[in-house]
Amino acid sequence: MDADPKKRLRKRMRNVREAMSVTEWESSSGMAAANAAGLPEMLGAGSVMLYLAMAERREVDTAPLVRMIGGGKERALYMPLCSGDSLCAVPFREGDPLFPGAFGQPEPVGGCVDVVPDVLVLPVVAVDARGNRLGYGKGFYDRFISGLRRKGGEPFLLALAFSFQIVDSLPKDPWDQAVDCIVTEKEVMRIR
Repeated sequence: MDADPKKRLRKRMRNVREAMSVTEWESSSGMAAANAAGLPEMLGAGSVMLYLAMAERREVDTAPLVRMIGGGKERALYMPLCSGDSLCAVPFREGDPLFPGAFGQPEPVGGCVDVVPDVLVLPVVAVDARGNRLGYGKGFYDRFISGLRRKGGEPFLLALAFSFQIVDSLPKDPWDQAVDCIVTEKEVMRIR
């Protein structure tokens, strides 16, 4: 798939997502969060890194997941922060102050820490049954995951998506990092 089909797919998926009513978005996000929170990998995780959704883009809202899995003595939560062309992890607790990031995404206030989370929850524009993920095209998460792996880290990679975001096939470039599991409001699809 060359750049034009990827661009068209991104636009089509974003249009479908953005057309969701607030009620449908909140309900489907809550069901996806419940499915993710019940995974053994999530239940046993000492640390979880997850994005904060851009509501206007109707990304799967992670706020219900944050409430379900919490953060504290038994589980540390981290959120991504864009720093130049890279992502880094910032410790996070529900209610911490946020600011708009470079692309409009909510980001935490705080300093980056060197951590390999047990679970990394990824946003997607589309994903296929082999775990190939289509993001917004900037490669932030691919670079972040590659960096974790260079340090010997192997987080459980979980794509949080709405069921309509699962497509038949996506291309896989050499730098793409496939996910281990896809969680939607309807199902859990284990890849590895």
